[in-house]
Amino acid sequence: MRTNVLLDTHFVLWFAQGDSRLPEEVRAMVEDPGNGVFASEVSVLEIAIKHAKNPAAMPYSGEDFVRLCEEGGLDLRPLTLEAILAYGSLDFDKVGDLHKDPFGRLLIAQSKSEALAFATHDRLLALYGEPLVFVYV
Repeated sequence: MRTNVLLDTHFVLWFAQGDSRLPEEVRAMVEDPGNGVFASEVSVLEIAIKHAKNPAAMPYSGEDFVRLCEEGGLDLRPLTLEAILAYGSLDFDKVGDLHKDPFGRLLIAQSKSEALAFATHDRLLALYGEPLVFVYV
């Protein structure tokens, strides 16, 4: 059965780098040619901001991230108006002050608006209660 999945930013980097922190389950999903595996323009923005702020901590630029996606065969999904509006439908009351990362929330909203599974290692993102968020550790 085909799985369409949006990867969290860290998973994209870990896949591209061959990093052992990427769970085998996720690696297998990404490497299965029958699946649709996507990265987001939201992640490109996240990387570009982090790189501009502290290149030592984030050695990849936005352009580097796009190249890594292309080399890894990951399709980049654009941030759409539907995804932005889906952001407002997330249940922030469930999460409170525990999770404050706007990029993670935008990625959940994008996966929700496009009916894509969202693969992440961030356990806090499961607190939003969205059924297509899958935490892999």
